[in-house]
Amino acid sequence: MKKIPLFSGFLTAMLVLSASADIGRVYHPYIEQNEREIEYGQMVYDLGEEQRYLNQLGFGYAWSERFFTDVYVLSETVNHDGHEEKGYELEAKWQLTEQGEYWADWGFMLEAGTMRDENEHELAAGLLFEKELENRVIVALNTFVEYEFGNDVDNELETALRSQLRHRFSPAIEPALEIYLDDKDYAAGPALMGMQRLGAGKRLKWECGWMLGLDQETPNNTLRALVEFEF
Repeated sequence: MKKIPLFSGFLTAMLVLSASADIGRVYHPYIEQNEREIEYGQMVYDLGEEQRYLNQLGFGYAWSERFFTDVYVLSETVNHDGHEEKGYELEAKWQLTEQGEYWADWGFMLEAGTMRDENEHELAAGLLFEKELENRVIVALNTFVEYEFGNDVDNELETALRSQLRHRFSPAIEPALEIYLDDKDYAAGPALMGMQRLGAGKRLKWECGWMLGLDQETPNNTLRALVEFEF
């Protein structure tokens, strides 16, 4: 098998950093040309006496077999005062290697986000890794470097690690274990995901997960759900 020492070294360097993205999802490096998608996701953070709700609506398109973009509209609400914050996010993903070409599959992602009513922005770059092991077990890793800046936030550089170990039981259901490590959250827990074909070139994908806080600073429970229509 061919190897990619440059990518391997970069991944190792990222992992030794003190692992800033909220608990959301683990990304995969694969792209299908001309694929379009509509996506809705929600996360609920249990903060004890209050809950925080994050909603996102996204629209994506694969411009080629190697390049994909997503645009998101975000809203976040804390239940005790009903205050809502809104923002926008743009993601661009590149599939760097053909599936199965090397010992693992690789992708690269850029993210840019901004809040609508506050002077708060972020830029992030991430490396995506995925490898299929024996017995239909798949491991995926995302490593991110993120820079937050603006008048309403401390300007700082942060890192994050997301990982997923899942079993390809069937296309309709895949159980998984996920871990999220960043400056805000240390959490891990079970997840389920699956896919249903709806006809020629149409698929419905879904994910749900229950993440448990691993330290006192992380919410005790975080529930996440995602539905994605591809056509």
